[in-house]
Amino acid sequence: MIVSAHQDFWVVNQFRNIKTRIKTGYKYEEIKKVQIIGELAQLLAEKLNYNQPILLDFNHFYVGVSEPIYFLSFDKGIIKYNYDPIRIGKPLLTKKAIVVRQVSNKFDIVNTLKMLEYAILNWKTIKKEQIRIKYDENYCDWIINAIDQRTVTNIETSKESDVITGIKHFKIYRPEKDFKKGMSYFWQNDKYHIIFKEKNKERIITTLTSIYDIQKVRSTIFIFESPSEFVVFDEYKEEIVSKKWTIENADKNYRLYNINQIGGDKYSISFYYYSKEPGLQPKNQILIYSLYDDKLVQDLNRLMNE
Repeated sequence: MIVSAHQDFWVVNQFRNIKTRIKTGYKYEEIKKVQIIGELAQLLAEKLNYNQPILLDFNHFYVGVSEPIYFLSFDKGIIKYNYDPIRIGKPLLTKKAIVVRQVSNKFDIVNTLKMLEYAILNWKTIKKEQIRIKYDENYCDWIINAIDQRTVTNIETSKESDVITGIKHFKIYRPEKDFKKGMSYFWQNDKYHIIFKEKNKERIITTLTSIYDIQKVRSTIFIFESPSEFVVFDEYKEEIVSKKWTIENADKNYRLYNINQIGGDKYSISFYYYSKEPGLQPKNQILIYSLYDDKLVQDLNRLMNE
């Protein structure tokens, strides 16, 4: 049996009057997406002439699938915990302000902007109508302020405004310090455009509806559109050199894949998962990918036992 200790962590960023915070467990691409949301939120606040503090607080439910749930309030961002009601929550803001909080395994950029737009235009109503609620799902045990969830659902299902449609046209690049050359992406019109950049010129390689992870192993880049699907980009050839591969048992895994070059053009992709099969738990699945002929062995252990 494998036993390991693990602790979640927070990543906090500031975009003028916009403060973003994400709680997660590993270095998921959702961290980068929250930074993209922060830049877009700043543009939205400027369009609406709102310069007061705003908190966008993201709780990443990374161990399974969870549809986004949103909470709108006007306070200092305090979370009290139901398991310890005597403990005083720590303020995340120095004064009361708009707070847009959400819990999900995958954050929706456009719906987040719709929540923020409503909050900016209706902050007085939020301040007046918010109540204390308990939320004890998805490993949360919160006591927070929030408005009625029926209002939130109406915002989520409403048609986006012309202001948000206009903001979607902006290119927001993946935050990467000192990035000058190679593969990256930008978000625009609710899609992720994979690009290759060289000598200050860029060209679009492909366009995806979502991105789960990007792992660079020397000149070979594994692009995961979802936890189960990936393609391979070769920086030497400056193109995608694989078909879209689907990983078996990916639905049982919530950690990022461990990818290593094991010699020549061969790469290992490994992860652990629990199953109802007999034997030691968790199971270790090791995939072998061959770059030159684009072949994938789904389970090295199973192959060796055949």
